Amino acid sequence: MSSLLFLALFLIQVSAPDSDHELPRINEDLIAEHTTYFDIRDNQIEGADSLLAALEQAHFVALGELHNRVRLGELTESLLHVLASNGFSNFAVETGPYSARKLQQLIQSGKPEVSAFYDEYSSGLFDIVPIPFFKGDSDLRFLSAADSLGFELWGLDQEYQLSYLYLIDELAGLAGETLTHDQERLQRKLTRRLYWMNRRKQTFSGFQLSCRLHNDEPFQAYLHSFDDAVNPDIRQIIDALRATQEIYCLAEKGEASEPVRISYFKENFDRNFVIALDENPEPKVFLKMGSFHMGRERSPLNLYDIGNHIHQLAESKGQSSVHIYYLNRFFEGKDMTGRSGWEGTERFISAGDRERWAFTDLRPIRELLINGTMRGSDFETRTILNYDFIIIAPEDDWVGKHW
Repeated sequence: MSSLLFLALFLIQVSAPDSDHELPRINEDLIAEHTTYFDIRDNQIEGADSLLAALEQAHFVALGELHNRVRLGELTESLLHVLASNGFSNFAVETGPYSARKLQQLIQSGKPEVSAFYDEYSSGLFDIVPIPFFKGDSDLRFLSAADSLGFELWGLDQEYQLSYLYLIDELAGLAGETLTHDQERLQRKLTRRLYWMNRRKQTFSGFQLSCRLHNDEPFQAYLHSFDDAVNPDIRQIIDALRATQEIYCLAEKGEASEPVRISYFKENFDRNFVIALDENPEPKVFLKMGSFHMGRERSPLNLYDIGNHIHQLAESKGQSSVHIYYLNRFFEGKDMTGRSGWEGTERFISAGDRERWAFTDLRPIRELLINGTMRGSDFETRTILNYDFIIIAPEDDWVGKHW
């Protein structure tokens, strides 16, 4: 299965007839044939029976998202309810390991605490947030649902590059009375410095924030001052900060950061999975990350990402993984059909409806591709081989901030 993409592309090439008898191409009618419509009522999915049947059998579910969509939060909340009823209790997201724990702690304290945290470390003018992808009310609702349903939140990504400021404060808070005068002095200095460095990063795209911090004497001195700390939370932050600097600095220098980042995804997933195995011999995991990461085969960057990692893990255990691609057609009051940046998805989103959730089962179409009886564009072929289902939201929009 790991070579499914290459097999399909090979079969499509070798079986393609001459130009007078071209294979039929994926079209709107074919997508419509495999599309149904469903509703979400009281966090229950109604009318997507084949999806629900697949979720019932799965041990791993990967939701490939478009970030910061209102309807995405609604879908996520409903999926959490469905999956909880099928034995899922782990929820992996695209944020850092410590930030995931911080979010769960804040959610348990209630929305005012979450919003106060974001308000303290954010800037609307410079688009600065301490933890991305959780800035809307619909995001807080699904986080609250996850916590109330008993999900453990896993952070798989590096910490966000604009989270350095809040994380140095976390270190000081965790040190408590053991914080030395020298550490306190460094913290104050770094607070002032990072305030302006964050704004410079958001103003000038070429500003190498993480590379500068990697060579910044006060910042490194502050991290080293916690080398002897025994508090596991402090150790987690220090380790995460060092990994974060490395990944972002590679990107800032134009070097290959994504393979390092993906290795970090897998490392964090495997560590959490081993812990989960102590409590359940067959832990079930729901993952919600950007769509580049969630496919079962090679990603658009031609890398085996975390979606492939869980797919391989499921296969090794005789289990199944379900991969879902979230899309919009009607967004910000516009039909995205034919718009720049959406060309590859045009046939997929043709099934979208302003009022209803659309659900396309890609598995029968995948069989046509593999059998060499249907052709699609490179984008369409990759998507169909990577994902089992496409879900297209009704009219959608950017989330508004909850603080």
